[in-house]
Amino acid sequence: MKSITKFFILFISLSFLTACQFTEKINLNDNGSGTYKLKIDMSTMMSSMKGMNNENDDAEKEKHEVIDTIINFKDILTEKKDSIAQLSAEEQAKLKALKDLKLHVNINEEKNIAITEFIYDFKNISELKNIQEKIEKANSVNEGKPAEDPIRPTGVAYHFDGKTFHREVVDRKLTEEQKEAYKKSMAQGSQMVEGSSYQIEYHFPRPVKSTTFKDAKFSSDRKTMFIQSDMKKVAEDPKFLDFKVVLK
Repeated sequence: MKSITKFFILFISLSFLTACQFTEKINLNDNGSGTYKLKIDMSTMMSSMKGMNNENDDAEKEKHEVIDTIINFKDILTEKKDSIAQLSAEEQAKLKALKDLKLHVNINEEKNIAITEFIYDFKNISELKNIQEKIEKANSVNEGKPAEDPIRPTGVAYHFDGKTFHREVVDRKLTEEQKEAYKKSMAQGSQMVEGSSYQIEYHFPRPVKSTTFKDAKFSSDRKTMFIQSDMKKVAEDPKFLDFKVVLK
């Protein structure tokens, strides 16, 4: 468990330092339940890191790590229970709400595969409100850092009434100090997202009739919607991915 956790921390940390691909997937059922997945593909980074190693170092060549496993976040909560117990009741509740979150880690150095995928099964799509920020919080606990809420001017909420789906980007109220901190982090991280992409893949229970996102693509049966965008654009304009989908 600890070995896997160390690799997870390493790759999540480095994923923001080089080109990688983020894919947000939702499989939505008629009753509003479904599965959310956030896949982070760092295989390009893996290949680049190998290229920086000494090609003549045979000992290093033989050390090929292979990991393909699923970690239940409830096990991480158990492992970190002592540190979690020191948090406020509110913070503990936020973390315990993620007990059903799973993490799929697939790392194969020889084949240049480095993929982590967060998986969350929900009974109602409203449970996905700010899920990406919750994932960051979960990662903070996994790294043994304070479980602070990320400072962002927007959050994401999901809505589905049986016919209309809405990925809503919601404005947050930030203090002036938080606004300045966010601007500073954006300035420092602007080059880190160069070459990275953010993709969306949503599977609906019925064909899509229309959407407000003009550049979306669809499967032949129009039940699956695809959006591909540059990570930098998403970071600079989060409301770029605020859209509605109407089903037939």
